[in-house]
Amino acid sequence: MKLLSVIGTRPQYVKIKPIFDYCNQNNIDHTIVDTNQHYSESVSDYFIKEFSLKIDYNLDVKNSDEISFISDSMVKFKSIVDIEKPDFVLIYGDTNSTLSSSLVCYKLKIPFAHIEAGLRCNDIKVPEELNRIVSDLTSTVQFTPIKKALPNLNNGILCGDLEYELLNNNYDKPISYDGPIVMTLHRQRNLTKNRFSSIMDFCESLETDINFYVHHRTKTFIEKNNITLPKNINPLPPANYSEMVDSLVKCKFIITDSGGLTKTSPFFGKKCLVMRSVIEWSETESNKYSKRYMNLDDMNWVNEFTINRNKRFYLGDSSPSKIIIDNIKNILNVTKN
Repeated sequence: MKLLSVIGTRPQYVKIKPIFDYCNQNNIDHTIVDTNQHYSESVSDYFIKEFSLKIDYNLDVKNSDEISFISDSMVKFKSIVDIEKPDFVLIYGDTNSTLSSSLVCYKLKIPFAHIEAGLRCNDIKVPEELNRIVSDLTSTVQFTPIKKALPNLNNGILCGDLEYELLNNNYDKPISYDGPIVMTLHRQRNLTKNRFSSIMDFCESLETDINFYVHHRTKTFIEKNNITLPKNINPLPPANYSEMVDSLVKCKFIITDSGGLTKTSPFFGKKCLVMRSVIEWSETESNKYSKRYMNLDDMNWVNEFTINRNKRFYLGDSSPSKIIIDNIKNILNVTKN
């Protein structure tokens, strides 16, 4: 069995790690293609080195605009597929790397799995929503971390979340609530003068230290608009995974527009204030781990930091990496027979 995975962004480096380890431990032929979507030393190289990933092909696609990135990725990825001739391709999440590779596999009739499938925020104006839907519709099999996503899929399999597998296996540390608030912001909807100013005013009103891990897109926005951050905000470069885990272990709570941080808030036993009007990981909200900023009508929710920790919130009873690989083996066996 010859597998090929496509990654290119920070969340995808995280998701692939358990799959990478499982394939190595079980002598499975596994090729990794990196589209280069989030390339920078702090975003890509740190994660690759920390996770000891072996990147077999780097497409080195420039990410100057979405259309060029998607089209260039498709052309370059096709050339790799022609060389490698994989039995099955694995794509992850909801990025433009996910979309471009899914379209290539579909057009070439190469079987592929969409991992972290079935999630919906039900707002097609969110770019990731289109990527999810296309990948779900075109993939051979869809692996989802949540049971309620199964009705969205035509061949869905519940497997649990790969990042929870990674966290439980490698980053299980005691938690506290005595560190600064952790904040990340990167979505385009938050990078307007009025919206960003509103968020900064709210942060200043907390009168609590905030470690703000500044995404490269957000850094450019701040510099371009000559924005002065409130004094209680400490701007920091993007953290590597271990650094972010250490911050989340100690922080009072989280402010973010990241789906990944929202998803992992139960693992760290932290409340998460989501700077979005729609969210995919709605179970965190129904279980009181997260709340959307627009619904924050009671500051006690923010000030009462502690909440019960649930390290297996999105994990389930088994190993997602094993479930994924075992099911792909079964599909290939059925196809051969």
